[in-house]
Amino acid sequence: MAKVLARSGLAAIAGSIVLVGGYFLSPGADGPTPAYAETNQVTFPPLDQLTHYTTVRRGITREHMLTSQAALAAIKSGQNVPTGTHVVLVDYQSDVLTRYLVAQKLGEGADDWQYQWFWPDRSVKADENIGQCYSCHQRSRGDRQFMFTFSDALAFDGSQPN
Repeated sequence: MAKVLARSGLAAIAGSIVLVGGYFLSPGADGPTPAYAETNQVTFPPLDQLTHYTTVRRGITREHMLTSQAALAAIKSGQNVPTGTHVVLVDYQSDVLTRYLVAQKLGEGADDWQYQWFWPDRSVKADENIGQCYSCHQRSRGDRQFMFTFSDALAFDGSQPN
């Protein structure tokens, strides 16, 4: 009988934890909710159709930057990149592919960019705070198509970067 009561008590405690945890984690509750990356319209691009226009190196980090030929031509002619353009940062840490950071221009306006973080298997990293992408790119790169590698894209001569 004592074992039955002990098990019942443990079950009641476990049930309470689930109910309280469910309250705090449910989207309609007043309590805190976990932060997840927004579902947005950014698609994973066809990498084989993009051009590797520069490589950025910092310590063990190597970043290959890719975009379309149409985007590179627009940059060189002083035009906004076309709607649908992808700019991809392929991130290697100690020569191991770690992630893809993808920016995609989704509207006609100069600042109509959205951002997404993808794992090497090309699935979205659901707990990434992509708001950080907006805060840096939108705040400081408006005159450069929101790209930190705008000068590299402008100077790209068609030869394969190192």
